[in-house]
Amino acid sequence: MSQARPRRLGIIGCGAIGSTVARLLEKRRSSFRITSLFDLAPGQASRLSQSLKNRPRVFEKLSDVISHSDFILEAASVKAVPAVIRAALPRKKPVMVMSTGGFLFHQKEITRLANRYRTKVYLPSGALAGLDGIRAARQQGTLTQLEILSTKPPKGFRGAPGLTPAQKRALDQAQKPFYLYRGDVWGAIERFPANVNVSATLAVASGKPELLKVKIMADPKARFNQHQIRAVGPFGEMTAVTRNRPSAENPKTSALAIQAALALFERLENFVEVGN
Repeated sequence: MSQARPRRLGIIGCGAIGSTVARLLEKRRSSFRITSLFDLAPGQASRLSQSLKNRPRVFEKLSDVISHSDFILEAASVKAVPAVIRAALPRKKPVMVMSTGGFLFHQKEITRLANRYRTKVYLPSGALAGLDGIRAARQQGTLTQLEILSTKPPKGFRGAPGLTPAQKRALDQAQKPFYLYRGDVWGAIERFPANVNVSATLAVASGKPELLKVKIMADPKARFNQHQIRAVGPFGEMTAVTRNRPSAENPKTSALAIQAALALFERLENFVEVGN
């Protein structure tokens, strides 16, 4: 690891993902120092602050977190992403976006702002393997087929806004795997915003979001969150399967998604990088 200068890290969204990243990052010898927190539920931010050694300051305004930070971690929600980006980039504050569905919905605007202010936006790979391969495959020509099947235990989908009454009952009663969704990536994000950030990240990496076909399945016998992707193009064919243990704090996400954020922080500090 490099001896990078300390950077003040502001965390926006202090729920399960933001809190877990904060606690794990604090245990590392990182140049990122958590100095400010923000959450629409101030109590969550206060509890996180009290659990951290350096007691980062809790702010009531998004703009205050931005002004007191050098780097922003967004871990709030799909809907929060545009506001965070619009506040951070004009102030030259890079942002790591965990809610990648929010990036996809506003990709054109966010890309324009990033270019205008010459400030980077980072999307961790999350709970998905194969993104390096997808980006490399694009260099040889446009993909012709792209699909993802995400399978999780039923409890990982409880509370999703897109569940029909029948699907809610099935999550409690079904004995066999069943589909919750089959369609495009935008519909998947709208119906399951806390469950399918991997689909949004894959869509962005592909450079052709409209090509992506998304399938979401609940499996009562599943012990892991599984994501299987298949891509076809001039490069050939690729299949990648990732089986992740659900996060103990938040079964809607995978533990690997949190580790991916930590790996990206590490990458930002190092002078040697692996992968494209």
